Formats: sequence, C-alpha cells, structure tokens
Amino acid sequence: MLIFYADTRGLDEGRALCLGRSRAPGSAFAYSLLRYALEVWKGAPELPEITTDGRGKPYFPERPDWHFSLSHTRGFVLAAVSAAPVGADVQLRDGRGERLAGRLMSESEREQFDFYELWSLRESLYKLTGEGSLRSLRFERRGGLIVPPHEGARCRVYADIPGCSAAAASLVEPPPERLIRVDGAKICS
Repeated sequence: MLIFYADTRGLDEGRALCLGRSRAPGSAFAYSLLRYALEVWKGAPELPEITTDGRGKPYFPERPDWHFSLSHTRGFVLAAVSAAPVGADVQLRDGRGERLAGRLMSESEREQFDFYELWSLRESLYKLTGEGSLRSLRFERRGGLIVPPHEGARCRVYADIPGCSAAAASLVEPPPERLIRVDGAKICS
C-alpha cells in the first residue's frame, strides 16, 4: 500500500491532468493524483476505466486486483493505492471540530483522540468496509495502537499534511508509516 498527498493551494483545477467525477472542488485533483499514484505503483501511464459499485464506491472493473481510496479537502488531496481494499481520508483542521466533538465523540474518544483524528479514522474505515454509521463507529487506543470497531481492521492516523489530519484503514496490511508528498505540478498541466 502506498498513500500519496498533494498540496493544491493556489493551483488551477482546470489544469488538472484528469477530469473529476463530481462537481466537488478537488475531485479533478484527486483523480489526477490517483493517475500519478498508479504510475509510481504499477507503471500505469493512464487511469483504467472507473465505475462505481452499489454503494457508490469507485473501482477499476478491468483491474480487480488494484484498489484505491481518494479524499480531498480544501487545499489538499489524498490517494491510497493497494493490492487489497483500502480506505483513506483527509480532513482540514478548520476549527469546527471543537464544536462538534461533544455531539460526535464519546468521553473516552475525547480523551484519546482529537476530533479530526477520529473523524478521519471513521471516514477511512467507512470507505473500507461500507458498514456502520460515521457517528457510531467507536475507536480507542490501547498500548499505542488504534483499535477500530471492525475486527481485523488496521488503522493509522497521519499528521504529515500541514493543517490536516489523515487516516487509512485496511483489512490485510498495516497502513504505511508515512505518506508520500507529491508536488502539485505533477498532477497539473
């Protein structure tokens, strides 16, 4: 598994190498970063055909052995690629978390995680499994390890991205220790 991120602040999304699959800001950057990630990971010069499953998760129908997860937030995009299903998420630390923590985190979670760590963990696990409700997925830390509510899942949080929290989840392999930074010029023309 490899996880890449790019700083897109100040970049023109109209110059992204790939089209986005939604109107959401950052979508074109995310798919452009996925293209870059696949080139590094598998030597693929172009994105394979992408479709979505019954719950809306994108995948490569012609490459069932290639899995990915994308996320974007204001100014940053994240792309995880793996030989097994993966979930990844990035959240901008925009100050809203303090207001939401009391409603969305258990007391135990508030003692062990900050809001953005927990929310990126929840998003990444949900993207991986498609199970549960984001509000009810409960995590804890035991002996320095993150213990997710899904048996067999392995999760990691990242503070590599300035002003953000990121997380990844897998059922097969532990997420990598570090994210790979990609210069924004590599995902734009």
